[in-house]
Amino acid sequence: MNTEYQLEIENIKEQIKFLAAIQGITMLKLKEEVNRKYGKQDSIRNLGNKLRNKTFRVSELAEIADILGYDIYLKKRT
Repeated sequence: MNTEYQLEIENIKEQIKFLAAIQGITMLKLKEEVNRKYGKQDSIRNLGNKLRNKTFRVSELAEIADILGYDIYLKKRT
């Protein structure tokens, strides 16, 4: 099974939902885990809005990736 995924701005919400589903985690559970681990109080609605509008911070993406068990790498295009 492929463990590398290239995130694309156009459909990042669907990609994150897909990665969560692979882990057997709902978006609500994902947000609850981010809140618990990082001491936040954001709502699932807030997360949904940020993903839909593509207005979340890189730090928020890193927190989501951490909960899902992924690392973020930047790779120079060839």
